Amino acid sequence: MKNDTSIEQHPAPHRFRIIPAVLLIMYLYLLTRIILFKGNPIDPGVIQSQLMLWLQHPEVIHTRTVNLTPFREITRGWNRLSLHPTGTSLQLIGNIVAFVPLGMLIPLLLHSRLSSGILVVFCSLLLSLSYEVTQLLTGIGIFDVDDLLLNTFGGVCGYILFAIPAFIAKSLFQTKKRNPIIRS
Repeated sequence: MKNDTSIEQHPAPHRFRIIPAVLLIMYLYLLTRIILFKGNPIDPGVIQSQLMLWLQHPEVIHTRTVNLTPFREITRGWNRLSLHPTGTSLQLIGNIVAFVPLGMLIPLLLHSRLSSGILVVFCSLLLSLSYEVTQLLTGIGIFDVDDLLLNTFGGVCGYILFAIPAFIAKSLFQTKKRNPIIRS
């Protein structure tokens, strides 16, 4: 005899995790296109040629623009908001908004969704760092520690946007499960 409750005890089938995985791949593609290629089509040859140039002439790294002072560009951008509100706010907010989807997709892919906040922080920081180092080594952008801060904050915001409704839904479901409506 089959036990009908065995189906309810198992987590959702793996096929339901395919959608978040595909969304993550699409998101990473678009993010790479925006951050490294400034909206142009992705061309790995550009990165390869820039890396080869750097390997042949490592002294060129000293000519790259780098910001290693936390909050320097954030403060500068905040002060420029009155002069150039559109461009500056787009840069500041864009760095946050760009990583919000990552903070939402990671918990969707994991089994313990509500406890994945630390992983979101780590992945957001690591992904942002990989983009910043690539920009530093290739010279196709500026290494900015403030981008690391804003991107990581964006990932955390995405996690919060995911976790609060998930927590509320979980709480409501458990309350309904404990206090079933008695019908007469």
